Amino acid sequence: MRIALAGAGAFGEKHLDGLKNIVGVTVTSLVGRRLDATQAIADKYGIDHATTELADTLARDDVDAVIL
Repeated sequence: MRIALAGAGAFGEKHLDGLKNIVGVTVTSLVGRRLDATQAIADKYGIDHATTELADTLARDDVDAVIL
């Protein structure tokens, strides 16, 4: 399953820590308030797409579900 996560703060990182342990789950997009901070978290977790716009993530064809 290809997951997007909206929220790149402390609780977002907790979600990412858990998601990386689930076989078959890939986080494909990360949404946050500030692009620089969101991109840093995306880089840390190997997420290819980072944005500040949820609409950008929802328009992607590699997102099966979103965690808000």
